[in-house]
Amino acid sequence: MAQTYHDDDEFLGKAYDAKLIKRLIPYARPYLRLVLFGTVFMLLAAGCELMIPLIVRDTVNGPFIVLGKEASTEAAKQEAWTHLGWFSFGFMGLVAVQFLARFGNTYLFQKLGQSAVLDLRQKTYEHIQSLPLRFFDRNPVGRLVTRVTSDVEAIGEVFASGLVQLAGDALTVIGALALMMMLNWKLGLFVVGAIPVMALLTWIFRGRARGAFREMRVKLAVVNSFLNETIQGWRITRIFGTEKQMAEKFDERSADYRDSTYRTVFNFSLFFPIVEIAGTVCVMLVVWYGTYSILELKTLDYGTFFAFFLYTPMMFRPIREMSEKYNVLQSAMASAERIFRILDTKNEVVDPAEPKKPSLTGEIEFRNVWFAYSTPEDGEPEWVLRDVSFKVPAGQSMALVGATGSGKTTIISLLMRFYDIQKGSILIDGVDVREMDKAHLREAFSLVLQDVFLFAGTVLDNIRLGHEEISREQVEKAAEIVHAHNFIKSLRGGYDAEVAERGATFSAGQRQLLAFARALAFNPKILVLDEATSNIDSETEALIQDALKQLMEGRTAVVVAHRLSTITDSDNILVLHKGKVVEQGTHQQLLQQGGRYAKLYQLQFANGSKAETKAG
Repeated sequence: MAQTYHDDDEFLGKAYDAKLIKRLIPYARPYLRLVLFGTVFMLLAAGCELMIPLIVRDTVNGPFIVLGKEASTEAAKQEAWTHLGWFSFGFMGLVAVQFLARFGNTYLFQKLGQSAVLDLRQKTYEHIQSLPLRFFDRNPVGRLVTRVTSDVEAIGEVFASGLVQLAGDALTVIGALALMMMLNWKLGLFVVGAIPVMALLTWIFRGRARGAFREMRVKLAVVNSFLNETIQGWRITRIFGTEKQMAEKFDERSADYRDSTYRTVFNFSLFFPIVEIAGTVCVMLVVWYGTYSILELKTLDYGTFFAFFLYTPMMFRPIREMSEKYNVLQSAMASAERIFRILDTKNEVVDPAEPKKPSLTGEIEFRNVWFAYSTPEDGEPEWVLRDVSFKVPAGQSMALVGATGSGKTTIISLLMRFYDIQKGSILIDGVDVREMDKAHLREAFSLVLQDVFLFAGTVLDNIRLGHEEISREQVEKAAEIVHAHNFIKSLRGGYDAEVAERGATFSAGQRQLLAFARALAFNPKILVLDEATSNIDSETEALIQDALKQLMEGRTAVVVAHRLSTITDSDNILVLHKGKVVEQGTHQQLLQQGGRYAKLYQLQFANGSKAETKAG
């Protein structure tokens, strides 16, 4: 999976992909006004920039020449000074308009980019949230975070400083070149001759930069992956004393990334001075031939010479910026490819055309259910569940027992329709879950997992999860029932205490208590406990067992547990082995059968535990 991630980041694609641009256009359509006004400002800025050398030409050929001649009369000089004042006023006005136009152009297109990024990020996030668990099984969390953050941000450059701005740069180059050819085509040929050289340099740079940029992305992905892994596994690192070894490995990966960055920087550091030198050489040729044309050939005036002097760097600047924007666009296109690959991922678990929303009481039934996580085109699927059938009446409890990989957690996932089965049917109150509205179905459940996930925020927020209709009083009552109230009140801030990332400052038992309070606050019809008491000490377990009796009262409960002491009071116990139901009955019935359940029970309580003594 890690290799797939790196290969995915290595892909760069084209700097311009018409199909991707066509798919990005709808995200700019709601902001058409920004596009129109931004384009107007861009054209106005380009027009002002192209007009400035013409004003300089007329100023030099007019008032400047008159004032420079000693034979000019006082009246002529006075008129020249007046004209110079008007030229200066017009020049300053043009510069002011250019400033405002550039500001408007930059601001509006940046605003367009950020607005489009917001819409695309929201759509991507919502789509990811709607996808089934199978999608998350195949895609690392780090990759998805990168897609929603940096990849979406890169796409914003297409709107903010991408294609439209490139069109503006191209317009400036073409306009400057056309005006130079109109002013003096012979002098213009010196500038035209430099264009193939610039094109060749840009093409060489593009190839070198593309390879270096790709390598840099791959090395960065390696660094991020290693960093994420080692930070999450810091306890193992500390326990086994491998800090030094991990630091050395991180140094190696960081050094590789640094070296690849050096290569990228080298390409840019080499290219831009070469472009500047080429531009300077071109200016030098313009100065040389312009001077020759003025002094010897008498075919060029001073004003046109100065205009050429200004137009030449004006033409090379956009060419240089186009080279920079090439990598930006290439990265943006690659990011767009990855984003649309996610958006094109279809949700395999969909609501029917006319979903049912029955009033649920909590009766559960599995009828001849077969399920595999993957269904190869050739050959038999690797079945996780094989012809599983059972029924849980509303208000009763059922425990799932079996070795790791026997299918216990899979049953829970199928029950809440995180996956769709290949054969059979799963019914809630006699209605197939595939015929129900998914949101309506899942409202009937509360789930408590072994690994409790707490979000950043307050204790109150973590119990009601943004559902403001659950009052503070209901939250506190739920916490009291599961014996979480006392430890919550001891926190600084009580229910308003801030929760650290993933509840790092809470013990495993405290996190479990909060999860029970959360489950109870939502008042479910069906309670699902997936090894929810495995991380709790004996003292806390006694409190939990007392709370569970009240929590399960009047509710259907499905309990997965390795600790058999927590399920002895279940109305029914299902024993699974390699995806099949091998035993079924109450605790006492299964012990009397002397089968797999009895052996598991004896294995756990072979040392004369109280539970075994009581059972005997």
